[in-house]
Amino acid sequence: MVILVACGTEPVDESTGSSASTSTVAPRSSIAPGSSTAATASVASLALTSGDAAIDTAAAASTTAVRVPSTTVETTDCERIAAAVARRHGATRGTPVADQQVIVRTTAWADTTATLELATRTAGGWRCGAPMTARVGRHGVRPLLDRRSGDGTTPAGVFPLATMTAPDGQRFSFFGNDPDPGVTAGTYRDVRAGDCFGATPGTPGYGHLRDDPACTGPDDEYLPRFVQAYTHAALIGANTEPDVSGDAPDEVPYAAAIFLHRHAYRSGGSGGPGGGGATNPTSGCVSLAAPDLVHVLTSLDADSVFAIGPTDWLLTTA
Repeated sequence: MVILVACGTEPVDESTGSSASTSTVAPRSSIAPGSSTAATASVASLALTSGDAAIDTAAAASTTAVRVPSTTVETTDCERIAAAVARRHGATRGTPVADQQVIVRTTAWADTTATLELATRTAGGWRCGAPMTARVGRHGVRPLLDRRSGDGTTPAGVFPLATMTAPDGQRFSFFGNDPDPGVTAGTYRDVRAGDCFGATPGTPGYGHLRDDPACTGPDDEYLPRFVQAYTHAALIGANTEPDVSGDAPDEVPYAAAIFLHRHAYRSGGSGGPGGGGATNPTSGCVSLAAPDLVHVLTSLDADSVFAIGPTDWLLTTA
């Protein structure tokens, strides 16, 4: 059977294609901090807060209470990553803008399997939910400014939940071939005939959704074809609208069509959709099992950010 490999800049049928550029023009938005080529750009602002806690001293048998600053203790890798990312990205005008992070961490750059956890800021520090098994690019993960469309890596860095505009004017952050599972962080677009996501570098449609039933670009993705992988999906803001690098011939095509979507499964055997039970790596996206995907999509906040990369790098650099 034919396996459709979704996301990134891979084609949507049997043919494949990729394109790269040697230009050094940086993307105008959605750039991951910590890239070896540009460490000053930021796509999200976060901050940590701590409160005071009132405790009674042992000697205060009367009514005297001593107030001391409470401490925040992050004990897991996920919690420590969330705290580190929050400290590095700071706050906008002193107001924290993200209370939730989607942590997607690998052990090494070449890993194709990752652990995904939802991190939420509380008065006592960052706390993470149950870990989920995710798949990333077939060639691992790579800082956004070091990757190129079609290289089979998932962009590493810190990215917002993106919003883009469809040809009919609808602004959306989620889409799918199945009905809205109940997202609250943004508009859900029901995939319709003609929805073609441009992923061919150097073309005006690169990084944009256009109305094109033919969807003839070698790397473009015709969304109605992906009835399994794109049951539901979220836009990860790696090189996304309003400023996309790569939609003109002289710009670097860092990334296009980077989504959080459902796993693709190997053919044969029994188990997962399409058979096999064993999951495939992606061409650049992040994928989850269907129940985990619905849980994450319906838990996201509008200001949620995605922190993607190896654990050590996320702790120190991203």
